[in-house]
Amino acid sequence: MRRDQIRSFMQICLGFSLIGFLSTACVSQRFLEVPKDHQQAFLFGVEQAQKGHHALSAKAAWQYFKNSDEEDPRFDRVLRLLARNAEAMGLKYAASAWYLQIAQGRRDVELIPEALGGLRKIVESGTFDEDALVNRYLAVEEFSTMGAELDSFIHYYQGLHNLRQGQGRWASRRFKQIHPRSFYRYKARYVMAVRLVALSQLDKAQSSFEKLAKAIDDQANQALYSELWRDSKTSLARLAMQKGDHQSALKLFEEVRERVPDDPSLLLEIAWAHFKKGSPRRALGFLLALDAPIYQALIAPERYILEAMTYRSLCQFGPARQAAVRLSARYKQALSDLYNGVIPENSKALRAAAGQRGELLSLSKFIDSLSQEKAIINENKSLFGTQFTRALNKLYTQGRASALARRERALRNEIKILTEELLSAEEGVRLITHELGVALLRGRKPPQGRGPIPALGALAKPEQVVYQFNGEFWTDELDELVIAAEDRCIDQ
Repeated sequence: MRRDQIRSFMQICLGFSLIGFLSTACVSQRFLEVPKDHQQAFLFGVEQAQKGHHALSAKAAWQYFKNSDEEDPRFDRVLRLLARNAEAMGLKYAASAWYLQIAQGRRDVELIPEALGGLRKIVESGTFDEDALVNRYLAVEEFSTMGAELDSFIHYYQGLHNLRQGQGRWASRRFKQIHPRSFYRYKARYVMAVRLVALSQLDKAQSSFEKLAKAIDDQANQALYSELWRDSKTSLARLAMQKGDHQSALKLFEEVRERVPDDPSLLLEIAWAHFKKGSPRRALGFLLALDAPIYQALIAPERYILEAMTYRSLCQFGPARQAAVRLSARYKQALSDLYNGVIPENSKALRAAAGQRGELLSLSKFIDSLSQEKAIINENKSLFGTQFTRALNKLYTQGRASALARRERALRNEIKILTEELLSAEEGVRLITHELGVALLRGRKPPQGRGPIPALGALAKPEQVVYQFNGEFWTDELDELVIAAEDRCIDQ
């Protein structure tokens, strides 16, 4: 045999050996029996966890747990063993339930910091039961000192809860207790800046956002602060828009766009900034980009109003009317349901549209994660055994039912908001259509307050190459689209 053939043969042999080893490990784990003796079951669970056999360890821990009560000195330790194994297997919801049970019980003081640390890790993952972990525990419970990071985590969520309850002073007091170098101190600064906007203290809000963005720029771990940086910069851009400084707003929006290229709502805000700045062709380019397939999930009725207004500013009456009519086409079924007397909550079209907005997205993500984790349970049911599998499925069924109920409540609220937006947008379409008709009768006069529009020849610089759009959307070109619409207005 040649050397390369020998090498291939050896690799095949090693591959079979590895498969055989893994299969033997799985088989041996499956047929290992959990000791029937109560104490031995716990020790067996600890041993199997140390070996990385988390499913078998969890089964042993459950066998011990179901035959014990809160008077058992190992009650919380077996809960910790269950939580650790669940976390290692990707069962975050089960892990959070068991960590929560330890923390709420306050039976073993030594284990509370670890349980809270486990909850913090799950909360920071972004997919968790916010109602159970935050609203009904972290936000309202009294805690002793747990260390700088845990204390900061707790103070942030308690301050946020106070603010949502309208208790600004309490919130400020909580936020001040967060460690100055903690990530949660920066999150608290952002929340308080948003509060200043709500109180119409815009100059103070702008100063707070600017200081926060600068402080974030100085951080070494930019990935950790990326979402906070994006929100701060976007808030600054919106404040600039509100003050009429559209050029500064565009600069800020474009900074965010570089780091967050897949956010369709950002494209819409940039389009508004270009329209307000007096660059209708650039505004139309960004609106065209929203037709890209990757942005089809965006639900924003105002987009069609803006498109119609932008064409109107160029006295392009036909395209303006078509843009306005597109609103009715896009939301045809939802509007039909509303005008036919269908209760908004019962409209399939409205439910589908509202389900892609706001709080619904995070709730849907959590519900999806429960289904994914339940699949992990089913994959390991032969290792878990009948009783433990049944207990886990019951836990997840209850969790899913609770999450679906919360989602339904949030969905009803979002449907109300969307209904108002749709009806308002359609009224806007009627007004624009009427105004277009009047404007056409009066001649091609530019709208009042419109500034000069650059000639078509100024759309590209000499060193730039211009390509005609052929209907295909390329993600790296979406920001470069320009509609070469002629300015048909006539100054009189």
